[in-house]
Amino acid sequence: MVSEFFHTPDYPILILILLIFLSFFFLIRGILIFLANPERFHQRRLKKRLREIDGLESSLNISTLLKKASLEQSLLEQIMGKFSLFNRIQIMMLQGNLKWELRTFLIVAALSGLVMAGLGMAKWGGWGALAGGGLGLIIPYKILVRRSKRRLKKFETQLPDALDLLARGLKAGHAFPTGLQQVAKEMSDPLGTEFFKTFTEFNHGLDLNTALLNLCQRIGLRDLSFFTTAVLIQRETGGNLTEILEKISILIRERFKLRNQIGALTAEGRLSGLILLLLPPILAGLLMVINPTYGKVLINHPTGRIMCGVALGFQLLGMWCIHKIVSIKV
Repeated sequence: MVSEFFHTPDYPILILILLIFLSFFFLIRGILIFLANPERFHQRRLKKRLREIDGLESSLNISTLLKKASLEQSLLEQIMGKFSLFNRIQIMMLQGNLKWELRTFLIVAALSGLVMAGLGMAKWGGWGALAGGGLGLIIPYKILVRRSKRRLKKFETQLPDALDLLARGLKAGHAFPTGLQQVAKEMSDPLGTEFFKTFTEFNHGLDLNTALLNLCQRIGLRDLSFFTTAVLIQRETGGNLTEILEKISILIRERFKLRNQIGALTAEGRLSGLILLLLPPILAGLLMVINPTYGKVLINHPTGRIMCGVALGFQLLGMWCIHKIVSIKV
């Protein structure tokens, strides 16, 4: 039987299939072993952190740490500084680590508005140009808001570990600025970057209190304000700063724990709200596909359009109410 198998016409094809299978198997196995190597991840993370530190040291110098005086600002910058919206955009650019000038961001937003307005004009006319222009102006702002929120959330997650590291440094006998430098070297972006900026400001002659207040201005977090206030009070009145930092770290972790518990308890309400929000448009779309003549009555008839507007208003009202119910601030 074995000799007959080796003399069959399909024998070379089966051998070729087996070799191809083994080749792909060992190739995929080697790729998985290479990608899952923990030493490789460690080396890549270390190289990335060294590049970040080198970039910070080369980009942050005395000239970047000096604030412009009002007389050195242009007339346009002085006018924009009087509006709260432009000040808010400037703060979000700092929080999102966007290294643009305010006028650059405004130019990008204006170009986005013009492009969207042109597309709306070509497709729907005057009203389309108006809606497209407004949408084009909002898109860069929303991207900036999302970028700053994502960076602030990551900073807040890193803050308890940074406070523990700073407290251990103080226990070991290091000075507070040295602890800031140690945190800046050990922690990754964004916390390491922001603490490095604070240490660099102090190292270039700025008062430590002012450097910490600048950190709070760049990162508008309540937990960071607790840390800064505690340090400022301790520098004025004295006290055990190590114990204070440890308690603040415990407080932040407890807030994270409570926030996660609230998120788990309100998950059902958020899911119900999402289903109630998506169900009417999905059913309307299915109705238009199954029976277009029956569904178009709501669009073509004046009473139908009024009913659609009222339904949309109640839909938005219900979405707002559900959002207020399930959004619990901690």
